[in-house]
Amino acid sequence: MTEEEQVVDLLSAMVKIPSVAAKEGQVADLIETFLAPELKAGLIKRERISYAPGRDNLVLRIGNPNAQRWLGVDGHMDVVDPGNVNKWQFPPFSAHVEDGKLFGRGATDMKSGLAAAVVAFKQAAHEKLDHGIQLMATVGEEVDNDGARQLSAAGYGDRLTGLLVAEPGNSNVDAAERGIIDYTLTAHGKAAHSSRPDLGANAIHGLFAFANAALTATAPLQAKEDPILGHATHNIDIIHGGNQINSIPESAYLRGNIRTTMIADNDAFIAALKQAAKTTVPKGVRLSLSIDSVLGAAAASPDNDLIQLVQTARQRAGLNRGQVAYRTGITDAALFYHDGLDLAIYGPGNETSHETDEYVTLKDVFDSVKVFKDVFMNY
Repeated sequence: MTEEEQVVDLLSAMVKIPSVAAKEGQVADLIETFLAPELKAGLIKRERISYAPGRDNLVLRIGNPNAQRWLGVDGHMDVVDPGNVNKWQFPPFSAHVEDGKLFGRGATDMKSGLAAAVVAFKQAAHEKLDHGIQLMATVGEEVDNDGARQLSAAGYGDRLTGLLVAEPGNSNVDAAERGIIDYTLTAHGKAAHSSRPDLGANAIHGLFAFANAALTATAPLQAKEDPILGHATHNIDIIHGGNQINSIPESAYLRGNIRTTMIADNDAFIAALKQAAKTTVPKGVRLSLSIDSVLGAAAASPDNDLIQLVQTARQRAGLNRGQVAYRTGITDAALFYHDGLDLAIYGPGNETSHETDEYVTLKDVFDSVKVFKDVFMNY
């Protein structure tokens, strides 16, 4: 079987597993089966770290166990929900191949990157390396980076000197990503008949007061321009309140999403939100703020050593140098990032992530295998 056939077989088998915040253990099983000869020969060291039943993180290591330089390679095994399957040209978990493209949920985000990394890892396992490589296949990235949080807390990122995250990037080679804050603001009021608002306390009016205060308080932070990550953003994306048109709502909530930078960071935004939650509200209304999820920004130098390795590897594979940019979205990178870490977010895929008829171009995957192996050998 040729290398390209191996890649397609592995990727197809991965995409056929509907690992929507579940069943990642089956993806880990596929990877272990693919690497079985190397595991049996002791060329690869393996750990499975359980997150929940049927949901295991997989950590694999090759190279010099006493090395000073360790390259982490990260890819997640879960995917987002496919939505209305009737809108798909091909069933979302069929891994249909046509015209050089493989279609399916997770084809781009990011089972293609994981498959390419695993194939390159298998090849590098047969080489003598003076450094170490640690491949981490994680669970629950699409929910709240669950697996990466677990591995980071257990110290799996502590000795890494570089981190390659195999997320799709349209040939970009990203050195940074924004942070994130998800929050919920709940307003508690008192129900009453709409004809007698004086007898109640309108929770929705409390939401309006907070929203105005929060957007005003965070505006100066959004105005700051980070030299790498640009401007932070703050959006209120969900509002819910009220039960009936002729009743004063006794409760309501909104949820907001903030993308932070190194100079407009999580602590500054959280302080602004807490101050906004103290704003004046209608009599009888009480506000409560919950910070639901937080990840810090991760920003390495755009010309760090790992970025340069990826660029050189692309050129040796006959590809142009990739554009060095940053991620507006998040990956597992923030969980493993620390000062001095070389970071590159790079992998096969395109802008169809999370879309109906998501696909990946197979040539992109084949090229990524070559780039990944080159990086693994020369780190």
